Amino acid sequence: MEVLGRVLYAGITTGAIYAAVAVGFNVIYRSGRVFNIAQGELLMIATFMMVSFMGLGLHPLLALTATACGMAVLGLAIERIVLHRLVGQSEMALFMATLGVLLVLNGLGHIVFGAEPQLFPDLFGTERWRVLGIPMKQSAVIGTLMIAVVVLGLAWFFRSTRAGLLMTAVAESHQIARSLGVDVRLSIAVSWAVAGIVSALAAAAFMSGRMVSPDVAGIAFVALPVVLLAGLETIAGVLLGGIIVGIGQAAAARWLDPYMEGGASLLFPFVLMLVILLIKPHGLFGWKHVERI
Repeated sequence: MEVLGRVLYAGITTGAIYAAVAVGFNVIYRSGRVFNIAQGELLMIATFMMVSFMGLGLHPLLALTATACGMAVLGLAIERIVLHRLVGQSEMALFMATLGVLLVLNGLGHIVFGAEPQLFPDLFGTERWRVLGIPMKQSAVIGTLMIAVVVLGLAWFFRSTRAGLLMTAVAESHQIARSLGVDVRLSIAVSWAVAGIVSALAAAAFMSGRMVSPDVAGIAFVALPVVLLAGLETIAGVLLGGIIVGIGQAAAARWLDPYMEGGASLLFPFVLMLVILLIKPHGLFGWKHVERI
């Protein structure tokens, strides 16, 4: 029973991080119909921005606030410089633009921050608890709860507010949104700012107490199965998708890795991604698009 509890704890806390990264994908897609492949690089920049602020002596919460503001500005700058002129263009053109952003940010990350790992301080405390025999880290529990609140808050915004509903229209079509009077460029700009802020929160929740390098951007590729499992248009659904992927990966690590030299947990998310694409390509909560000929 204790082993199962450890697997569930590891899966839920890890899955929450995947959900935080996945919601960045979904916010930008739902508000701008842009699949932002550079979401992992935003997480990486947020991580080292926060390390830099704390290195200057800022209190961790002030460093988190400053990083969130800085990432919002970075998101707005990316939209203004790269995506502003692509409104109304094909999804492939927008995707390739974010691929260019990925390569630029990845290169800048290695140049500015270097490849050597750095210690990310604990933001939410170093205390360890033991609940029903299961060791729990205070920062992981607080980070998981924070992510859940943020994701559910975003879901409420898009589902229940006029501004959120208008931004959602952009995910259907730039042209349709324009015909309804929606400022598509503003919607995309806001979504990039929100994705930047979410990246800062994800970095604070996931990186606390870890050694970090620019390679942390790779977590975005592990979060892709969460996006596909939940569906690109859903917000709250990424929490369930993240927990499913996290628990599945933790279970593979516990029971299959000893027989597969540690490869099962690495392979699980991507096998799941292929299965999802074959069985339910729109995801559990994604919109079904009907095209009439």
